[in-house]
Amino acid sequence: MRNNLFYSDSPIESSKEDKLGRHSFAKILAKAILNLDNKDTFTVGLYGRWGSGKTSLVNMLLNEIEEQQKNINKKNKLIIIHFEPWNFSNTDQLLSQFFVHLANEFQSKKEEHFNKIGEALVNYSDLLGYTKEIPYIGKVLSAFGKEGIQAIGKGLQNKLDTEDIQKQKQRVIDLLKRQSQHILIIIDDIDRLNNEQIRQIFQLITSVAKFPNTMYLVVFDKDIVVKALKEVQMGDGEDYLEKIIQFPVQIPNIRRNKLRAVLLSQLNSIIEETEVSFHQEHWQLLFETCIIKMIENIRDINRLCNLVQFKLSAIGSEVDFADMVTISIIEISMPQVYEWIKSNKVVLTGDLDLLHSGAEKSPKEWRDFYTTEIGDLLGFKNGWERKLDSDFVIEVLSWLFPPFARKIGENYEVFDIGELRRTNQIAHPEKFDRYFELDLDEIMFKKSEIQNAIYSMSYEAFGNYLLKCDESGNSYDLLEETKAMISEISQDRIKVIAMSLLATGAQLDMVSNKTLLSVSARTNVNFIIMDLIDRMNSEERCSFLSNIIKKADFIILQSVAEIINMIELGYGRLAANGKARNYKKVVSLDELVQLEEEFTQRLKDLIEGQNQNLLESGYWMRSFYLLECFDSAYARKYILNLLEEERNVALYLDSSINVWVGGGTTYEILDSYKKYLTEKQILGAIKILIDSGQLFSLSVQIQNKCTAFFLNATGGEKRYGRIEQFNVDALLEEWKKAKK
Repeated sequence: MRNNLFYSDSPIESSKEDKLGRHSFAKILAKAILNLDNKDTFTVGLYGRWGSGKTSLVNMLLNEIEEQQKNINKKNKLIIIHFEPWNFSNTDQLLSQFFVHLANEFQSKKEEHFNKIGEALVNYSDLLGYTKEIPYIGKVLSAFGKEGIQAIGKGLQNKLDTEDIQKQKQRVIDLLKRQSQHILIIIDDIDRLNNEQIRQIFQLITSVAKFPNTMYLVVFDKDIVVKALKEVQMGDGEDYLEKIIQFPVQIPNIRRNKLRAVLLSQLNSIIEETEVSFHQEHWQLLFETCIIKMIENIRDINRLCNLVQFKLSAIGSEVDFADMVTISIIEISMPQVYEWIKSNKVVLTGDLDLLHSGAEKSPKEWRDFYTTEIGDLLGFKNGWERKLDSDFVIEVLSWLFPPFARKIGENYEVFDIGELRRTNQIAHPEKFDRYFELDLDEIMFKKSEIQNAIYSMSYEAFGNYLLKCDESGNSYDLLEETKAMISEISQDRIKVIAMSLLATGAQLDMVSNKTLLSVSARTNVNFIIMDLIDRMNSEERCSFLSNIIKKADFIILQSVAEIINMIELGYGRLAANGKARNYKKVVSLDELVQLEEEFTQRLKDLIEGQNQNLLESGYWMRSFYLLECFDSAYARKYILNLLEEERNVALYLDSSINVWVGGGTTYEILDSYKKYLTEKQILGAIKILIDSGQLFSLSVQIQNKCTAFFLNATGGEKRYGRIEQFNVDALLEEWKKAKK
């Protein structure tokens, strides 16, 4: 277990830690270096790009050298000195510290011969530090030792008068010739230096520190060094480097299968320790087509895994693992594309035309448009290079965002938007933002809450949960989450959820509490109930609805009425006038007829047996419509009897007035009331209700509609127009004052 530690970018220390299969290469290189028997200075160049594991390879090389020399006499073993130039801030410090470091290495061995070499190096370094002219290098190094001769006292001043640099360097050379051991000086990370320092390092090797029995192993990114040498030498950096490096060695490319294994191993560790949503097929698709193609080295892997682990620690359970890894590698590898994705949610997840209102483009035109846009984003000037990289980005975006793929003609298959929601994929417009905001508190319904509601809550608990969500304007979203998971709900749970929705669906608000343009859950719940019934075993569907009908009250019966009406329309019956609609025929025609009869009888039982007023229930319109269709004579007699009471007239009027909301609330009077009432009857009932004060005990909605009807009926030329809310409010207030 990693205990949520992040992956370090530190180099490995030995071959035991090698995950990339480079142990053999280190072994061969170690043997080659040990077999070099050059009495002069010899330079080995080890080339590798940033992130290719150069320092790790050097560490394995040193282990191999030690292993291959373990049975050799100490006096014949290679002396290894490791110098790290990037530890020093400027050129003067860099070169002076090089000799200090060499001197310390020799003097630490506590042998007389090595002490003499160390002393000679110190003297040579002192002279270099305080001399205006240095042989072999010229004036470019004359600025060494800016602290001034005064800082070292008169002793060194006298020394400069009596010895010159060439003599002191020759003393170092003579001492090194006399000892039998070869010296290997390793200078790593040269590509971290500035251009002038890079140049100084190579002048050091070729001139100032050109010593016998000495090998240099210089490690760097060749492209960076060649460019640096070209700029400071005012010539061909490649040619200059070739004159210095006698033995160039290119670090072999990391085998893709090794990178793949390391990446999968580290990501697997993250999965084991983090709560994530993981879908094998989706993961495999994105991994093979996108993720692995953007991994170049072990550094890429570590950076990706650290970023993914950080993000998942904040929001892991509420996103898709494959999508999070993909968007994270895009952030690392192509930050400009990542920012473009963040700014183009609509383009990637839905209606691309919202951003481009001109003439409709063909899929090919859209593809060309975005290929050019991505190419310009990446900054490529060369046409073929732009096409190559832009095409890859387009491919990645197509796999990650199916709506985008379909728009540009990459995929003509119909994608399942519910599946995108259920799996919390970035391609769903309501899931997109969480991949960038990483804010768990902003997520309306967390995965654990949805699963608990759908898989565990009782019939009553789920209904109460839905109604509570409706109060805060979130019931539509809960229903969408439920809809997305229908394919995974067991048969037993399907019945529980369907029963709960039938019991509560009619009670949901017709107008959302959130914004004017929000869609009400009440318009959506019936379709979800139909989907749930469709998932039941076909032989159980009719009996399920039949059992619901036999026990239903007015509220549940209204929901059942909506379902029966949808099935009727699916068969082309009732208002469909013989033209079948695209509604699911979840029961057979014979079963539908049976349900009609049972529904009609149950409604009559509630009306007669329990002496209930259908209009008082608040959920009467669809039920009464079906009663009219299945037993018109009974329905007419029943409603006319109710409408003899003024209060019932007001309640009935509710179905004949539309409410429009936009720049302001307005009321539109329909003529559907004329089926059972006249305008005169309604006005008379309203006046009686006003005089008795009963009007003001009705709901605000009913009061407003009665007032709007009155204004329309008495408005002269304004009849059958839209009645403004402020006029309704004014007249209502006038009536209330008059009553007081």
